[in-house]
Amino acid sequence: MLVAAVATGVLAGLCFHQPRIYLILWTSATFGLAVALAAQSMGFASGFGLATFRAVQLPTELFAPLWLAWGLVELAAGSEVARFGMRLISGALTVVASVILATDPLTAQPFSKSWPSASAHFQPISHYALDAVQVVAVVAVLASVAFAVVRRDSLPRPELTGIFPVGLAVLATIGLRLEWPDRSAYPLLSMLAAALIWFGVTRIQRAPDQVRGSGAAEGLLRAAEPRVPAEPRVPAEPRLKAAGAPAAAPGKPYGRILIFTLLEDRVADFDRLAEQAADQVRIGEPGTLVYVIHLVPNAPLQRIFYEVYRDPAAFDSHESQPYMQRFVADRRSCVLATNVIELGLKYAKIAPLPGPRLQPVPPPGAQWPDRPSQLPPVGRRYGGS
Repeated sequence: MLVAAVATGVLAGLCFHQPRIYLILWTSATFGLAVALAAQSMGFASGFGLATFRAVQLPTELFAPLWLAWGLVELAAGSEVARFGMRLISGALTVVASVILATDPLTAQPFSKSWPSASAHFQPISHYALDAVQVVAVVAVLASVAFAVVRRDSLPRPELTGIFPVGLAVLATIGLRLEWPDRSAYPLLSMLAAALIWFGVTRIQRAPDQVRGSGAAEGLLRAAEPRVPAEPRVPAEPRLKAAGAPAAAPGKPYGRILIFTLLEDRVADFDRLAEQAADQVRIGEPGTLVYVIHLVPNAPLQRIFYEVYRDPAAFDSHESQPYMQRFVADRRSCVLATNVIELGLKYAKIAPLPGPRLQPVPPPGAQWPDRPSQLPPVGRRYGGS
């Protein structure tokens, strides 16, 4: 019981800071396992009854497997259709099966200090409900693993490795429905499920956040300002052509689009964090060719990041910067969902942005002329009006 209680406390703390659907579902599942373990202790000590029987069966055989599998689909599926379908199915099964199992009159089989098997005490309709729940849970686990394998290039490795322990936790809770010769197997399976959930979440929390306003507009535009490398400069247009020409894979440009759907009350916080990150990218990343953040007039809760990097090594350097790691960690509490689209650059044209002149930033220690006519070619190409 202590294992499940500790796991519940850890997950509840994460939910407070990052109220995501999968974390809420998994926290609820571990809380149910803690309740079930407490009921098991009482039953094994003084005998089971109607209350302790239901307190054991509903959390372990209904809520835990269904909600854990639901959370896996929310985390692993890249399709909003798949997530929405799982929400409909899981929500309906939660309500219907809960009513059936909570109102089941049970059989005349007396309770004892032995494990109260669902097959011995529930009526047939309850068995059908549990069968449906556990079939959906297993299918959802397999689908989540398939989603993770298909999306392995866009999902961070820690997130991938975190999905599998939670999938095993689903199977452990389903195993509580089987007949085991030793009654100690049931609390051990419950504790194993709670430990696997905790381990999976700790792995996922180590992954970067990829899944998934007017005050920041100026900072977003500044993200497109030219970045001047410290080494001898090559005009940007020839560099793009050379990078886009047939060459070895490591030298090809890499691009991606990130679509963030924000929480309604955290839009301003996200824009502030995005502006700070964009300023750092503009100043210190010569390998980042394009870093633009778009507002969506018809979808005020969405932000679209369009990024192009000189090559994969430049992207890796961008991701490893301390300010980007802070941005990834801090934005988690602002984001409801993230979609990532990877791009292969075939052709590019970069033109000046309309509006006020965008001043290039000189490299450290350099003094650039104030007059536009004396600006270097790169500055005039990207920042000129």
